[in-house]
Amino acid sequence: MLTSDWHFDNPKTNRPLLFKHLDYCKEKGGLIIINGDMLCLMQGKYDPRKNKSAILPEHNGDSYIDLVINDTAQKMLPYAHNILQINKGNHETGVSSRIETDILQRLVERINTLAGSRIQLGEYMGYLTLSFSRNSAHAKSLNIAYDHGHWGGVITKGALSVVRHSSIYPDADVVISGHTHDGFIMNHPQLRMNEYKRKVEVRNQWHIKTGTYKEEFETGKGWAVEKIGMPKYLGSCFMTVYYNDKQNLEYTFTLTH
Repeated sequence: MLTSDWHFDNPKTNRPLLFKHLDYCKEKGGLIIINGDMLCLMQGKYDPRKNKSAILPEHNGDSYIDLVINDTAQKMLPYAHNILQINKGNHETGVSSRIETDILQRLVERINTLAGSRIQLGEYMGYLTLSFSRNSAHAKSLNIAYDHGHWGGVITKGALSVVRHSSIYPDADVVISGHTHDGFIMNHPQLRMNEYKRKVEVRNQWHIKTGTYKEEFETGKGWAVEKIGMPKYLGSCFMTVYYNDKQNLEYTFTLTH
């Protein structure tokens, strides 16, 4: 499950839809990669964006940050052993810089302590490698580049970032990004030198925008309606990886609904 931009502590987040997708992933024994802005965290006393209507009752207390972290950790316990990695987004890094503690490190530590899980903490951008094998002699690696996101547009929906990300992550088989709350699957062919086969070949690099679970447009009012003006994709993307009989990896992508 490739996912991002939950804004989990925001009242506008569609939690039933999110838990539906998490439950499906858990049922299938899948892995979950959360690529930034898992938390919203905009209701601290230091934040000019704070709004009384934008805080859940269970988070409305003196220890606001702790309440969000502890509540989120408790609700993630059923999925702790499915979550592979939680990466940082601009919401987490922005708050961390203000209050001088790593918000997501606190959250990951909390979940791992309570569940005995081994969730990894990722930065704003980087690589992770998934290794698949039929036996130890024939392991295959899938290189995933993750980037919470930098570019996007109301009309392009972040599609122009595909070429930019391809230049930044030339060795990635799959590039995942979020931030703009758009959802798409796009293929970007590359002409590469295969050092193992000693030949030039065209390789397909896949780019995934992972959507959001924060619905900001149904009410017809608010910051997103006035500044963005266009509804966003609610959901995530499921990636299925096959290790075929020719000892190659094949993968498919499906946007949730």
